[in-house]
Amino acid sequence: MLTTDVCIGIFMTFQTTIGILANIFLFFLYIVNLLPGRKLRPLNVILIQLIMAHITMLVSKGSTEIQQVFEISMFLDDVGCKMLFVFYRLAQGLSICFTCLLCSFQAITISPSHSTLSGFKARIKEQLSTFCLLCWILNILIEIPVPIFVRGPKNITKETLESHIIYCSMGMFIEVYFIMTTVRNIVCVGIMFWTSGYMVLLLHRHHRQVQNIRSASFSPRAHHEVRATQTILLMMGIFVCFYLLHSIAFISLTYLDTNRYWLTFSVILSLCFPMLSPFVLLPQAPKYSCIL
Repeated sequence: MLTTDVCIGIFMTFQTTIGILANIFLFFLYIVNLLPGRKLRPLNVILIQLIMAHITMLVSKGSTEIQQVFEISMFLDDVGCKMLFVFYRLAQGLSICFTCLLCSFQAITISPSHSTLSGFKARIKEQLSTFCLLCWILNILIEIPVPIFVRGPKNITKETLESHIIYCSMGMFIEVYFIMTTVRNIVCVGIMFWTSGYMVLLLHRHHRQVQNIRSASFSPRAHHEVRATQTILLMMGIFVCFYLLHSIAFISLTYLDTNRYWLTFSVILSLCFPMLSPFVLLPQAPKYSCIL
C-alpha cells in the first residue's frame, strides 16, 4: 500500500511534468510564429515572459520538492541552492506582476473611446516594454535579501518540521522582506480585481449590444477581443483562487500549525497556476498563429 508521502510525490511529479511540458509547448508556438518575421503583438510580449516565469517556477520548486518527498539526495551545494531559491522567488513575483499587467493591458485595450482609459490606448503599446522592465527591476530589488538568508541542504532529524524544509529554505523569517512581498501582492491583486470588474462590465454591455444587432454586422476584431478578454478573465480567476488558498495554507503553517503537510500543500497550491495557465491559453491558439 502506498504511503501518504509516496502519493504526494507521485502527484507533484505529475503536476510538475505536465506543467513544464504544457508551458514549453505554448512557448514553442510563440517561437514558431516569430520565425517568419511577423511582428510580435503586445499581449504576446507579456505572455512570453509569463510563460518563462512559470517554467522557472515549476523547474526550480517542483524538482526540489520531488527530491524531498522521495528522500533523494540533494545534488546542489549551498551556492546552487541559493540560486535555485532566488530563481523561484523571482519567477513567482514576476508571475504576479505580469498577470496584473496582462489584465491591465486588456482592460485598456477594450475600453470604449469615450472612457477615461481610452487615453492610455496609444501610449500603453509604446510603453509596454518599459512596464515589463519595471516589473523585472522591482522584483529583482525585492529579492536581494533572499540569497543572503537562504541556506543549503542540511542533515536534520526527521521528526521536526526542519527536516522537511532542509532543501533551499530561508534560514530566518525576514519581516521587511515579508512586508515588501505582501504589499506587492496586495497591490497587484487589487489592480486585477478592479480591471477584471471593469472588463466584466464591458462584456455585459457587449452581450446586450449583440442581442440588439445582427451578428454579421459585428467585426471579427471585436469578436477576437471578446475571446481574448474572456481568456484573461479566466486566467485571473484561477490565479486569485489559488493565491488565496496558498495564502491561507502559508498563514496556517506560520502561525497556527507546523504540520509538515501544510508546507507540502502550500507548495502544491503555489504551482497550480503555472501548471493550469497554459491549458487556458492553448484552446485559443490556432495552428501556426498567435495565441491571442
